[in-house]
Order: sequence, then structure tokens, then C-alpha cells
Amino acid sequence: MKHSGSGKILRISLALLLPLGLTLLVSCETGGTFARQGGGFGNAPDQEGGATLERDLKLGQGERIFRKNNLEHLAIGRNRIEIQQLMGPPDGRSLDGGNGYLWDYRRPIYDEASDTVYAWSLVSFKFLKGLCAYVNVRLEHPPVQLTEGEPALEPGQ
Repeated sequence: MKHSGSGKILRISLALLLPLGLTLLVSCETGGTFARQGGGFGNAPDQEGGATLERDLKLGQGERIFRKNNLEHLAIGRNRIEIQQLMGPPDGRSLDGGNGYLWDYRRPIYDEASDTVYAWSLVSFKFLKGLCAYVNVRLEHPPVQLTEGEPALEPGQ
């Protein structure tokens, strides 16, 4: 009778340890990150097998491309200093009309849903009590005047 109880305990402990061991094994191999490789706030993936997005868009050498979903989810709860370290100084600052502040940026944004980089997107951060309360991303391409240069005006116009 003693032996049947220890066998039951052994089976129960194996049934519990096996899933736990598999979970640890799988989690250790993923590297402990919650994003894809290069999937931080910036660094959109290289989709073209060698052709970089920066070259295709003719972006500035040091200009970062931000992922839309990462900005919308990971910036919430960050303070103004953290947002400014990430995005740089804002292109525009304004009061919200209530008790909040709005910071606006024009940055290239990679949208995972459409698999497109929008090079002139408007990113607005709203701060309440010093923390980012929400992020609004309006995906836009640069206006024609910025991409082609302004046409020369003829005399008399």
C-alpha cells in the first residue's frame, strides 16, 4: 500500500513539472522580449531583403521610423521627459483647453496593418498630470509641395 501512494505522487508531480518545464524552455528561447527583432519604438523592419526603408523613402540619415502600434500602446503612462528623450523636442506645444498639454510631432510612422511607412505622420501626445494620457497618430504622406519642391512663380502672379 505504501508503494501505490508514492507512485500517485510521482505521476502528479510529473504532470505538473512537465508543462512548467516546457514553458520555461520556450520562454528562455524567445530572449525575453515582447517585440519582434528591431521592434522597439523605432526601427521598422527591413521588408525588401536588403533594400532599407530609409533608402526607399530618402529619409535623413539619422531619422528614425516609429511603429504606430508601439507608440499608441507603449507611450501611455510615460512622463514628458521620457517622451522628449524618445521623440526629441516637439514641433508644436499647446494647451488642451482643459487641464492637459498637447505635444505634436511630424515623424515617419510604419503602419503594420497596411505595411506602409507614412513619412509625414502627425503624432500627438496628450499629457494629464505630467503623464501621457493618450496618443493620436494621423498617418499622412508629405504634401506634394514638400516632395517636389515649390514651382517657380511667373511674374504677374
